[in-house]
Amino acid sequence: MTDVSKRELTSGSFFAGGLLLLCALTFYYFAVLNVDYQKTTLVDLGPYPDATEYFAQARSLFKHKWPSIQIGYDKLPSRYPPGYPALMLPWLKILPEAHSVLAPFRTNQTLGLLLLLAVFGFYAYLAMPLTGGLAALLLATLPGFFIFCRSSMSEISASALIVLAFMFAYLGLKEERRWKIYLSAVFLGLSLNIRIQSIFFVPLLLSVALFPVRGMRWRWFLHCVAVPLVFVLAASPVLVLNTIEFHSPFKTGYSFWVPWIPYWSKQHPLFSLRYVPMNVARLWSEFALRPTSYSAANIFGTGTCFVPAFVILSCVGVCFIRKSRFVFCALLAGLSFLAMALVFAVVDVRLYLPLLILLIAVAAVPVVWAAKNLFAGRRIIADLVVFALFAAASLGYPSRSGYNTPDIDRSQAWDALHFATPPGESTWFIAQTRFLEVFGRKPGIVVLSDVDPVYLNAFFPDWAVAAPLDGNHRYRHSRIWRYDRPEALALIKRGLDRTLPVYALFVSQKEMEEKKLRLPALDGYEWVPAETSTRDIVILKLSRSNTRGVSPR
Repeated sequence: MTDVSKRELTSGSFFAGGLLLLCALTFYYFAVLNVDYQKTTLVDLGPYPDATEYFAQARSLFKHKWPSIQIGYDKLPSRYPPGYPALMLPWLKILPEAHSVLAPFRTNQTLGLLLLLAVFGFYAYLAMPLTGGLAALLLATLPGFFIFCRSSMSEISASALIVLAFMFAYLGLKEERRWKIYLSAVFLGLSLNIRIQSIFFVPLLLSVALFPVRGMRWRWFLHCVAVPLVFVLAASPVLVLNTIEFHSPFKTGYSFWVPWIPYWSKQHPLFSLRYVPMNVARLWSEFALRPTSYSAANIFGTGTCFVPAFVILSCVGVCFIRKSRFVFCALLAGLSFLAMALVFAVVDVRLYLPLLILLIAVAAVPVVWAAKNLFAGRRIIADLVVFALFAAASLGYPSRSGYNTPDIDRSQAWDALHFATPPGESTWFIAQTRFLEVFGRKPGIVVLSDVDPVYLNAFFPDWAVAAPLDGNHRYRHSRIWRYDRPEALALIKRGLDRTLPVYALFVSQKEMEEKKLRLPALDGYEWVPAETSTRDIVILKLSRSNTRGVSPR
């Protein structure tokens, strides 16, 4: 091949790669960045406690420099690590106070965009722009990717750090630069501050042991020791926090809040081979386009995290992989994480998201091969088969959209451009907004409500506190911290002793009528409608009663 033809091929590859990147960014804009969250119920950060506690920790870090959640006057540890809340801090500084609830969504949108650019930049650095463009398009159209990029969950933030760790491990071995392997250890360690399961990717750090030995062996040995130390140092924030709060680096907030979960007992351990059939069945149902159980992917999208065409294309790509030191480390790390997910008690496809994103590097290889063959006029039939798989993977067709739907002729790309979350009023967000509009300037308020108290306290100023009506709340399972009717009564007595107004907040008249009897009763006081109630919320105030002799319920 002449120098002229090489230059033409290189310039053509950059043009094609750039065009594919533009397609990926355009799709990402309309599928993720263009979502108007305030027209959905997503700003309530429900129904799972994950998003609520992430946001509450971020607000606590922003205001008090310490990750915690608050119920009443109690500052408590969260179930979840503080890494993802820490990533929200820039957006909490940028967003107006009234729109701060968008911080988790904006964080994931930003991380997803940066990861798209990082993938293309990685391949462009390796002088493989066409592969970079194909990988970027496969990433942007991967259902699990764009679904969790527009979510308030931590999956994308952890996955982004893991992908960066793999990138720098590859560059470190390819270019024989140990500092890049150290950087890989830093990214992998930081991911533990977001998702503890990332520790199962640690075999990737074996790349430092496979680094070519030149000169004195003791230097090679010192680097083999130093890289794990750097990894532990990067992971140390969550380990130190666990030690401070739970007196062990290996205990998490789950031991504080839900110690009764059956699979944490000796009879039902957290990891066991007995869970393999359930996890395999869940993956197979996704691949075979069978109905699946409701999950977080249904909240922020169609419920589908990957399509069969993408898996088949990845399997074809395995045949093109050449043996190398990095491939050995990457394969060992991927299999380690896969084994963990298969024996894990929680059956959820979102656990596999880092693996799905890493498989994009494998899936892009046969497409590049087919493009080169097509350009040279060889193996036309095989090329067309690969391009058909690539088109099906990018379009997400065929696939299933929605919960328990019979049709399997859906395109995930099409559904991504038509955000399926139904519009509706965010009752929690409206309730706290209306309440603060009325009482935001009054010092010292106690609020009882069935709205998640962690959610309310994340918005309330320091001199206002929210707590549940009684013991019927999602934090009731802790054996260490307790809140029930006696604690609710003690809270309002404390407020009255300090001459603080005490209110009950309901999201509707219907809810007030159903739940008013759950409010604590205090001798000499009664709950009366506040003059500030609106059509969106109902507020009751605890006021002195003309009757006597009412005992606490």
